[in-house]
Amino acid sequence: MLDDKNELRKIVLTVTELFNSEKEQEIADLLRTSEINSESTYYDNWNGGTTYYSIYLTTTVDRFVKIQERQTEIEERIKEKTELVLRPFEHTQISQIFIIPKSVPKLEWDSIADIFNKDQLVAEINYLKDVMISVSTGGQRIQDINDEYQRRFATVASALNRLTIENPNAFSDLWQWYARWSAGEMPQYRDRRAFIGEMYGPLLKTLQETEQPELLNISVNLSGWERIERSVKEIKMRLKQANAEEGFQAVGLLCRETIISLAQAIYVEEKHPTLDGVKASKTDAKRMLDAYVAVELTGSSNANLRRYARASSDLANELTHKRTATSKDASLCSSATITLVNLIGILEDRH
Repeated sequence: MLDDKNELRKIVLTVTELFNSEKEQEIADLLRTSEINSESTYYDNWNGGTTYYSIYLTTTVDRFVKIQERQTEIEERIKEKTELVLRPFEHTQISQIFIIPKSVPKLEWDSIADIFNKDQLVAEINYLKDVMISVSTGGQRIQDINDEYQRRFATVASALNRLTIENPNAFSDLWQWYARWSAGEMPQYRDRRAFIGEMYGPLLKTLQETEQPELLNISVNLSGWERIERSVKEIKMRLKQANAEEGFQAVGLLCRETIISLAQAIYVEEKHPTLDGVKASKTDAKRMLDAYVAVELTGSSNANLRRYARASSDLANELTHKRTATSKDASLCSSATITLVNLIGILEDRH
């Protein structure tokens, strides 16, 4: 019974809900996030036969370390709950639960910040995968889609190269893929689907298992703010690569350009009069942002928000003009700039 992945998933889901109902969040989260497999470890042919299974919960090293002192207790409690769920199935028993730590691959996601984030890369790979299946199973025609496929293949290949991951797809041209599937090795549609699934499966699993920590996290929608979006991606990449004063100064200049672009995107002269009455030039980010904040965050109830917005703007501007730049300066400047983008984005209902 537990050899069936779907049945195993249903059993584990029920066990997870039981722990949830008892407010045992740590164990419920462990079950929810672990990779779970089962293995038949013993068969007793007495009285109709009983199959004994071991269940393996593979979790990250970080999560394992947090529960290690309670490992034996947690394994036993999961076993008890699982046996409770399996009571109607008298010929299926649990012999042991094992919690196993597994190192999660770490990738330098910032090295491709100017191309993709993690979700975008996975989506592009799935696009290539879907197109290859489609053209080989009576769907799209190669001549209609090949140019687009080649362009996106090249971008994905570049990203994987920067991440130092081997590209499992050798077919940069769909006609190459046609030559392979029509050679006789894959006569049926299911053979071609299986081939593509096996080709891309390990890569997608690796990408999905890795975490993408965000030093500079954009929490607002940048649609329509393409220039700002490009600048933010460039800041992330340059900050990751910078290792000397010139590189840190370049990050500061990018932050300055981002702030100017942000001010230009939201400042309306007729709506946002400058505080000193002086007309703001197209590059006078401070005057434009101060005027914007005064109007959009008016009233005593928004006094703290006005101070916060101006402090973020002033800090970012100050750091972009600093002549002696260090790694700390570049990180602070980048963080202040992204904070300002997020704050203004929220005011513009982009959250």
